[in-house]
Amino acid sequence: MAHIRSRLIRLERQRRFLDWFVWDRILASLTEDELGTYLRDGRLPEPIPNRPSRFDTMDRKTLRKLWEEDERIFAGRSHEELEYFTENGHWPEQKGRFHCFMEDEKLVVEWRVDPDEQGDGLARELKKEK
Repeated sequence: MAHIRSRLIRLERQRRFLDWFVWDRILASLTEDELGTYLRDGRLPEPIPNRPSRFDTMDRKTLRKLWEEDERIFAGRSHEELEYFTENGHWPEQKGRFHCFMEDEKLVVEWRVDPDEQGDGLARELKKEK
């Protein structure tokens, strides 16, 4: 019985990987306009284009690592949580927002829980274009 259970778990894991691979490969091959249409209308172009994508040159080990990272981030999230993340760039339980300001002629972007809090030194600085 344990052998059957472990086989089912392995098959389910393989199915999730293949679902992820096909879906992400399709999305990676879409143009910006096609992605915009998909986001707006919820429909993929017909026929689905079969263009090259970044996944085509990756080995299985690299693909597995990408999939496992996606599983770590997104597995177990509800549809509502995923929609919230898409619209806001963070999960519902994460409070805060990006705070942008200029410092020494550089754009500084920080994540702050309270907009009035001071930076923690983990800011990402972007050079001002001249």
